[in-house]
Amino acid sequence: MASMFNEDPVFKTNPETVGSLIRSIHDGSLALPNFQRSFVWDPKRTVELIKSIILRYPAGTLLTWEQSSSHRFDSRSFEEAPVNAGMQPRRLVLDGQQRLTALYHALSGKGEYQFFIKAWPFIDPKNRSLIPLEEVELETAIVAYDTRGRLRFNPLDEEWQLENGIFPLSKFQELRRSFKSFARSITEVREEQDALEETLHQLRDGYLQPLESYPFPVVDLPEQTSLLAVCNIFETLNKSAKPLGPFELLTAKFYPSGARLRVWWASAQEEYPVLTEFDIDPYNLLQAVSLRARGTAQRADILGKLTSNELIEHWETTVSAAADVLDMLKRECGVISPQWLPYGMILVPMAAMWPEISALRPQQRGHARERLRQYYWCSIFTENYDQGANSQVGADYKLLKGWVVDGQSQPPEAVANFNLTDADLLSARSNRKALYRGVVTLLIQSGAKDFLSAQAISNIRLSEAKLETVQVFPKGWLQQNSIDTSADLILNRIMVDGEARRSIKGRPVHHYLDSQEAPVQTKLVDVLESHLINAQTEYGFRGGDYDEFLQERLSLILEAIEQVTGQTVILDPDAGEPAAQRE
Repeated sequence: MASMFNEDPVFKTNPETVGSLIRSIHDGSLALPNFQRSFVWDPKRTVELIKSIILRYPAGTLLTWEQSSSHRFDSRSFEEAPVNAGMQPRRLVLDGQQRLTALYHALSGKGEYQFFIKAWPFIDPKNRSLIPLEEVELETAIVAYDTRGRLRFNPLDEEWQLENGIFPLSKFQELRRSFKSFARSITEVREEQDALEETLHQLRDGYLQPLESYPFPVVDLPEQTSLLAVCNIFETLNKSAKPLGPFELLTAKFYPSGARLRVWWASAQEEYPVLTEFDIDPYNLLQAVSLRARGTAQRADILGKLTSNELIEHWETTVSAAADVLDMLKRECGVISPQWLPYGMILVPMAAMWPEISALRPQQRGHARERLRQYYWCSIFTENYDQGANSQVGADYKLLKGWVVDGQSQPPEAVANFNLTDADLLSARSNRKALYRGVVTLLIQSGAKDFLSAQAISNIRLSEAKLETVQVFPKGWLQQNSIDTSADLILNRIMVDGEARRSIKGRPVHHYLDSQEAPVQTKLVDVLESHLINAQTEYGFRGGDYDEFLQERLSLILEAIEQVTGQTVILDPDAGEPAAQRE
């Protein structure tokens, strides 16, 4: 059996010197993909990098990707490097942009700061010999000066440099001439000049030589490396930096063919503010495009098979559809803010389906939208996107068109295999995010009202009230009554705004209700009923009977769930037992 270790590696690793890398940046053979962020390092970080190189310490690995005529990414020169019009780079830097830009600026004299080496910290004042490198205070020997006219002196003036024994790193190749002039400015005695000049040459050739010869380990991905492999390798090697996602890769891949993804995405956000409001990941839109074009949302298929023509054909339609779906979720499904969207991925198949629904006649369109909402609610209450979301999206989309648009009988999995039980909901905790958000948005959709204004929460401007949930029976009360406080149950939560939360002050909500005047109590009873809490009788909630309260609310919420899903919740005979026994 062949071993995986006998196979050729996906990449090759070669050492490259700083000098060689700087020259490649300058001549344009080494460039940046246009999705990379700008240079952000401050001078202190550049000084620290120079110190590491002079000391020959490890300074990290670089990651590059060979380019070819078969795949030519949108690229740009390093900042301050010459723009080589018409020249195509041989390699793109995927990891190492900040370090290479910092070194290019420091060693070529580009950028807002110039970097200098002070000679005297390296030299023993008694005999003018070199101090051992490990004893040199490099913090004072390497300096950076702002050259934008903000200093009382001009660090680029050669007379000032000789007077202070400071030499620009950008003149590394000319240091011998500068050292000769410096030695002659220090003493008129020829023997002392020669001795000091020799020491300075030793400084250049011994201590500073790594600024030219330091070898960076370079992981070089060959040109045939797939986009998926590039994405995975980058994520493995560079977890602390800005993620390199499929959207960024495809932005660069499709640029030469005229597909301006970054520009399109900026225009989409401007035209459809709801996309920004819900912080939609543009990659989700690419997944929806891929569903429409190829019936798959898998990353490998999007990176490797989606074409620029397919992107151009479906982008505008998909973006508009995503905005319409979000608008429907806000107005008809209680998802009033991104905080309460159960799954971001649920947008993908729904947006991919929406154009087909929009093309129907009005009566058919209404029926199709109803089925699409049913699919949404069933997916949420079965938590169908908790695992394997990319595969689930593709499987759902294949059945959605026939079921939603064509009226066929085979629905998607979440509808066909709806499996929510009353016992599951009764014991469900708020850390089950999709189920938790589903219940909250179901209450909003069903007409839940604001505590203080008694207006429907769906009509309140979120800029005027920060909505959150509090426990109906708080932790302190549960502890006093020997009830498990670790079970932060979904059924024990109610949505209020900040002002109402401060008014309740951690009390059981029924105590807060009883402390109000009669007219206010009447209003609050109506508000609580809108949150599917039985506040009319003296039992359960009003009587402080926690188990009875849970059972009553469970019954009301299950009825609402069955209404929006069109499915019957499975009844568990043990669901009626007291909470203490179930735990």
